Amino acid sequence: MKKIAFQGRRGAYSESAAYHLFGNDIEVVPMDTFAEIFQSIETGVVDGGAIPIENSTAGSIYDNYDLLYKWRLPIVAEVKLQISHSLCALPGVKLADLKKVLSHPQGLAQCSRFFGRNPGIESIAFYDTAGSAEEVAKRGDKALGAIASSYAAKFYGLDILEEGIENLPGVNFTRFYAIQKIAKDLPTQGKIKTTLLFMLSDSGKSGALYAALGCFAKRNLNLTRIESRPHPDRPWEYIFHLSFEGNPREPVVIDALKELQSYCDFVYRLGSFVEGTTEKLSY
Repeated sequence: MKKIAFQGRRGAYSESAAYHLFGNDIEVVPMDTFAEIFQSIETGVVDGGAIPIENSTAGSIYDNYDLLYKWRLPIVAEVKLQISHSLCALPGVKLADLKKVLSHPQGLAQCSRFFGRNPGIESIAFYDTAGSAEEVAKRGDKALGAIASSYAAKFYGLDILEEGIENLPGVNFTRFYAIQKIAKDLPTQGKIKTTLLFMLSDSGKSGALYAALGCFAKRNLNLTRIESRPHPDRPWEYIFHLSFEGNPREPVVIDALKELQSYCDFVYRLGSFVEGTTEKLSY
């Protein structure tokens, strides 16, 4: 049985993603930080990990972009989960009793309109959504609530005061990647996405990024995502994370990557995988 790590506590959204990405026949391993997941995969403590990479309303999870550059672990699959947040508290507590609500910063950002409607409730950043539910149960403070999944609320014995408190109910999605130490064989069918890291050779030159992206545009290869992150050792220079639709076995993709290399210090393929489906939470 494979050991698959996720950040947070039991009931976290990433736990559900782990099952979608690796199947039900796994042992899930909760971890405190994303960095711990990458290190545990590299050292063989676990077989793989499920990490969130972006949310449709709150944006990118920058820590994981930076860790993908640092560790270069292969991305082997993706899934998009529909996220629904619940406000939970100790049994018997009412909304009017709450003074503070804990959740992961992404969870708080995705529920900012709730706090706008309830200015008397302070939002408190916590390391994990499910962990915030666990913390509320542990503290026993009736003025404290949490934003987490309904599963996490039930798992830790809390009441659900409101469901679906995210800013855009029904259209709040998080994309998760499956990462592991050894890459899988390239897919032979389905719509293939490829994810790259690259760094421009002369980022100060006018039109350098335009020229690099033109490698894909001129070949009608659809870019699905581009993200820039500061280089950890070279001030004002950037690492680009780019995803596009295309199989690296195809001649047109081979040509695009060959041309891209001429504009870059390095090009590194993090993974090629079948485009992820959109799923609902399950445990």
